Amino acid sequence: MREFMVLVGQIFLISLVQTILEVFLKSENRDYQIKIINIACIMGSLYLVIQFVFTYIIKELTSIVHMPF
Repeated sequence: MREFMVLVGQIFLISLVQTILEVFLKSENRDYQIKIINIACIMGSLYLVIQFVFTYIIKELTSIVHMPF
């Protein structure tokens, strides 16, 4: 449960940084840079989720269900 709360905190921090950067760039009408920031934040969040799944969830599932691989 502690690891999940760390994951939620990291994703919240990414979304906070994304929002702050969007506000600063919105005033100067830089749509292209905002799209790049959005994609980078989504990719960072996706990386954290995939890392969490492979580190903790898959490990727990394999301890419950014994798979041949």
